[in-house]
Amino acid sequence: MPRSIAVAGKGGTGKSTIAALIILNLCKEGLKPVLAIDADADSNLGTLLGIESKQSIGDLREDILKKIKDLPAGMSKANYVEAGMHQIIEEANGFDLITMGRGEGSGCYCYLNTLIRKFTDELMPSYSWIVMDNEAGLEHISRRTTAKIDALIVVVNDNPISFSTAKKIKELTKNLKNEIKEVYLVTNMISEERKSEVQKWVSELEMKHLCDIPLDTKLEEAIFRGDSLSKLTDSPAKNSIHLIVEKIRKIRR
Repeated sequence: MPRSIAVAGKGGTGKSTIAALIILNLCKEGLKPVLAIDADADSNLGTLLGIESKQSIGDLREDILKKIKDLPAGMSKANYVEAGMHQIIEEANGFDLITMGRGEGSGCYCYLNTLIRKFTDELMPSYSWIVMDNEAGLEHISRRTTAKIDALIVVVNDNPISFSTAKKIKELTKNLKNEIKEVYLVTNMISEERKSEVQKWVSELEMKHLCDIPLDTKLEEAIFRGDSLSKLTDSPAKNSIHLIVEKIRKIRR
């Protein structure tokens, strides 16, 4: 089975950026193919990676629900879901992207969700690594729409609210002990004048602090321009991501 990383945290902490940099690092190090899963409602992962997601699982689910009574002759629901899932996978250099998209509407999705999970479970062994950009509520982990997670990376910055969110995520993981092997805290782009205060918050949170991603003006400029992070060079933040990957590679399975 592939190794898997989920990234979570308050919106605005840079978690999608870190997820994208992890994916690019894995590809650079030859640890591919990688399956990238954008499970955040904002769906920014594809943009950061330089590819466009044309359809999400949420779109597919709604489409199937509308057409389920008019399937082509001889095509089962399972076959229709599988064909649709193949179409929404965006292929790139070293990684594929699946976007989860919007949540469920008012219809009955239980059977469709079961088929989607089944297809996803069958798909995952084809990859060496899985990286998921997750929402703070860990919905897609708690619903078991992905395989078990080797490491959950919780991203915080110098906003105290991000630590409140991290604390809530920490509580949520207590109910997911069989789904997540290790939980790590990553501090992101902390200014020098705030580092001592942030370090105090880190110690109070009592989570394993994996690393600190440094302030990086080149990274900020690339995001501001809407550039793919794959084009980023001589980036302190990008260069520090290997600390995350190396730590997770050492997790005993």
